[in-house]
Amino acid sequence: MPKILLVDDDVRLAEQIREFLALEDYVVELAHDGADAFQLLDAFQFDLIILDWDLPDTSGLSICKKFRAAGGKTPVIFLTGKDSVDNKSDGLNEGADDYMTKPFHPRELSARLKACLRRPPIYHFDTYVAGDLLLEQKQRKLTKSGKEVHLRPKEYAILEYLMRHPNQYFTSRQLIENIWNSDSETSEDTVRTSIKTLRKKIADDHEDCAIKTSIGYGYIFEVRN
Repeated sequence: MPKILLVDDDVRLAEQIREFLALEDYVVELAHDGADAFQLLDAFQFDLIILDWDLPDTSGLSICKKFRAAGGKTPVIFLTGKDSVDNKSDGLNEGADDYMTKPFHPRELSARLKACLRRPPIYHFDTYVAGDLLLEQKQRKLTKSGKEVHLRPKEYAILEYLMRHPNQYFTSRQLIENIWNSDSETSEDTVRTSIKTLRKKIADDHEDCAIKTSIGYGYIFEVRN
């Protein structure tokens, strides 16, 4: 479940885009000015950034330029009313991966997002295999020994995130920050409950489950070489 930062000072439009993308299984954080955008970029990891050009305190171009100068590699798409060739050229030259002009069709935005997310370094594979588990991203489908396993949306999101980062520890708080919206009231107990249910679904024996817990470190999807 990719996490997107949408930076746009048009509050109503931003909410409409977030609602549409939620139906497309994206988690969307909103920022309405440059200060909020940089604060969120410092606090969270995103899979993609959507930038408006004109913001109350800065420009989307400045945000993109500073983000790239600081080593940020997350794909960036401009979504703006600026439609001149010079604007498009400047945006792409400063590190944007794509450029869309308003008004736009939501389906085109969805297609552009998917195209950017297919590029490295965010996603290298469409499927992840670990033991008898096969996770297919395009179909949002998990099978165990060839039999489909039904997962709730957040169970799938947790498993996908852990499988994308094998053999790395994540605390409950880190999972919340990277999978849920920052304004959600999700607690660490919710994460623990989701992990417990997820383990039951993907492993017959708790001891053999690839999702391990280590006190003081968090959760890890263990892949043995």
